[in-house]
Amino acid sequence: MAAPVGFQEATLQGLASDGGLFVPEGLPTLDLPALKGLSYPELAWRVMQPFCDIPSEDLRAICADAYGPKYGGEVAPLRPDPWGHVLELFHGPTFSFKDVALQFLGRTLDYILRARNERCNLLVATSGDTGSAALQSVVGCPRLTAVVMFPKGRVSPLQEMQMTSLLEPNTFCLEIDGTFDDCQAILKQLNRDPEFKQRMQLGAVNSVNFARLLAQSVYYVWIYLQTGQPLQVVVPTGNFGNFLSAWLASRMGVPVRRLALATNDNDIVHRYFSTGTYERGPVHETLAPAMDIQVASNLERFFAMAGGGERVANWMAQFEKDGRIEAPGLAGPEIVSGKATRAEILAAIRSYYAQVGQVLCPHTAVAWHVARQLPQVGSEVIVATAHPGKFPEAVQEALGRPYPGHPALEALRGRPRRAVSLPAQALAVRHWLEGLSPQE
Repeated sequence: MAAPVGFQEATLQGLASDGGLFVPEGLPTLDLPALKGLSYPELAWRVMQPFCDIPSEDLRAICADAYGPKYGGEVAPLRPDPWGHVLELFHGPTFSFKDVALQFLGRTLDYILRARNERCNLLVATSGDTGSAALQSVVGCPRLTAVVMFPKGRVSPLQEMQMTSLLEPNTFCLEIDGTFDDCQAILKQLNRDPEFKQRMQLGAVNSVNFARLLAQSVYYVWIYLQTGQPLQVVVPTGNFGNFLSAWLASRMGVPVRRLALATNDNDIVHRYFSTGTYERGPVHETLAPAMDIQVASNLERFFAMAGGGERVANWMAQFEKDGRIEAPGLAGPEIVSGKATRAEILAAIRSYYAQVGQVLCPHTAVAWHVARQLPQVGSEVIVATAHPGKFPEAVQEALGRPYPGHPALEALRGRPRRAVSLPAQALAVRHWLEGLSPQE
């Protein structure tokens, strides 16, 4: 077990020196009445302040910048629909919920590095949206370099264009001949080498970085303050980070009616919450590629925070060896789960459009499908994680006619692109990283 560190150090390291995930030693209880009526930047500042060893006014300025001009006042709008609300988290620069955390995280890392007069190389594994959001988060931050690994042929064409067409001097893309789980395994393996990690000044912005979960927990507090109702959310999830953020908000005192997680055919977390067995399976390519994951890193963090304690290290060692563990029930609010097949994703996009006149991205459609299968116990909030314009092929297949997409995304077509192809081997990525020239 790694030694305890402060928030700044945990944010800079991303993964602990032993390859494990940082968790807070304790959780504050939010004064919810005092938070009513705050703007989103002010709410983010107040929710995250108890965790952060950053001077209060500096943190406030970081939040104001992260959720200011690039959002235009629309960070997490709630749009009503016949069943409750849809939380739209795709109003950031890359049209994905990942922006909400990474705009904050990029600015926080830049703040820490400037104070220390240091640099950091962010090594990122992405199944889709994290990559472009991570790359955008370092634009204009010369002390940060972002290197994104994505699985060859397993992200949407527009997701790939968003990453590879950003040609900043401190942004790089590695096309890995494998799956997202391969990319994530490479990330963990390189971070387990303390000498290499220190020498290469490696950091992480995947949801293994606790600061990301903390930033994402804010919009679940926001939902409660806007609706005045206990949380009843349905969250599409792959690496379990977005869902764990909802659970984190509940542990900080946000009332909960029900937390529901939704997966595609890569249903490892659904199977765990249904059976108590956490078991690796083959990675399936789906219409919702950001969820094409069979090793959900943040479930390890959930095990630790929900009462697993010192048993977690043994569980994860067994899982890494055997690909399977039996984990007992753990503390927390009610958690339910479900999954959607390819046909069900397409049907959900068609059905929602017919009933509401709005288009869902495939990931959000997974959540809407699962919500329709659950007992209806009150007004629910579907968490919309990406703009449908990022997946025009899937939407066109669902609706049976061309879909115009998003103008800013369509403008990427034909732009120059840059990526390096590598095998799914940690040694290959290590050698490439060692050839990086420091940015001045």
